[in-house]
Amino acid sequence: MEVYEKINLIIKTKEITKRAFAKILRNLEPKLKSTGEIPSEKTIYKYLSGDISIPIELIPYIAEALDVVEQELFTLHPQSKRKLIKYLSTELDSTQISYIKSSQKNVINTKIIEPVHKEEVEKIIQLLEFTPLAMLNKIIKRIEEIKEIVHKPL
Repeated sequence: MEVYEKINLIIKTKEITKRAFAKILRNLEPKLKSTGEIPSEKTIYKYLSGDISIPIELIPYIAEALDVVEQELFTLHPQSKRKLIKYLSTELDSTQISYIKSSQKNVINTKIIEPVHKEEVEKIIQLLEFTPLAMLNKIIKRIEEIKEIVHKPL
């Protein structure tokens, strides 16, 4: 998969338009080394269609605009992710570790809940208040069992 294809996939997954992405990217004010200018919306569309190559200096800005790490633009292979996580985890200080722990509380595990399941999850959350307590306890127990299976060390 080419980088521009990966970017388009992330844009689609995040459910934003190409126009919105272009606006976010331009607001970050990335300057091209060749011209010293911010790429135009039209040029960004050409990057997204693969008509012209994406300059390497835009990669950090594109990653920031999409709220992903730069490596996500190049691969999603699980082994590559493990290597990246292993590398990063050896370089973390206590402040960074604390940030990761606090941010994990508010994040849906996208490995388990793919974008196609988000509607179902939202519907379940809306219906939970009508669920009998005994059933809620069984649901909690079962989801915790699934979580243990998913979070076993690789």
